[in-house]
Amino acid sequence: MSIVILFSIFIFYFPILLPEYYASELLISFLPYLAILSLVFLIISFVHLRKKMKPWYRFPHQRYFRGISFLAFWFLFFWYSRQFNGFYIQKPFIQEQNTWTLKVLFANIHKNNTEYQAIQKTITDTNPDIIMFVEFSDHHYNHLKDFLHANYPYINTTTRSKTFVGNVVFSKYPINNKANDFPQGMRRYGYSSIAYQNQDIYFYLVHTSSPNTYTHYIMRNDQLHTLAANFQQHEQQEKHPNIIMVGDFNLTPWSTDYTTLTTAFSGELIDATSRIPFLFTWKLMEFPVLWAHIDHLWTTPSLNISSLHAITLPGSDHKGFLFTLSLK
Repeated sequence: MSIVILFSIFIFYFPILLPEYYASELLISFLPYLAILSLVFLIISFVHLRKKMKPWYRFPHQRYFRGISFLAFWFLFFWYSRQFNGFYIQKPFIQEQNTWTLKVLFANIHKNNTEYQAIQKTITDTNPDIIMFVEFSDHHYNHLKDFLHANYPYINTTTRSKTFVGNVVFSKYPINNKANDFPQGMRRYGYSSIAYQNQDIYFYLVHTSSPNTYTHYIMRNDQLHTLAANFQQHEQQEKHPNIIMVGDFNLTPWSTDYTTLTTAFSGELIDATSRIPFLFTWKLMEFPVLWAHIDHLWTTPSLNISSLHAITLPGSDHKGFLFTLSLK
């Protein structure tokens, strides 16, 4: 038992003491589970400590070990709980009586998803004005193109490879200012605008590499820095007042690399997902053992998000977003 306790302390402290390491990134991605496990070990340590505090107990060195373990897990639980709660804000969505609203559906559709009819039914039931998909592939387009063209005649795509369309936007309204022709190696995003109430709303659609290997982890971080730098340069030149940035960033709010975005967007974009505690958007396995919050929705203060819901897209390993926006 002592070996298990020591090993657990080492693992749980790794993201705190060495946050820049790849292993720390993987662990911190599941921070809520670390907080729960810390609490479990805290209770176990407390129970054992009380037993070893009995006057008849003959091994005082174990008493000291249990005391140190108790303090170590108490600090871990306090730290991870504070980190978890630090991201979320207690600010409700404002329900404005505005007839001019846009409903948007975003989802990582999953490149191997073949639930075509179920996907079509989800779109029909939710009836969004704008659809934003990542990992949208040729076979998705072949099976859904008649339905999509009939209901969403305006399309913008960002090609990622010969076999995948990559990012795609379908809209009931004309799409303007398309930026989809740049190389997608380090630029894993595209953007375009839609005219709304005589103003342009710019939509950025992002999908970075999944850090499932160390190489992809470095690639994702390079893509995040490229996105941040390009956004700052672009907005310094153009100064767009109304921006929506949504996507699968493959990045949790508790990652040290999340600061790359918060620094670049400071004062301009706000992560709307911080208003929904325990928002988990991706499951690690087919059986939902571990969930993580890696999809995000950033908006400028000029836009009001009156509702934001996580939505299950059939056949996908991600939950999508269904949100309604309007101009303030």
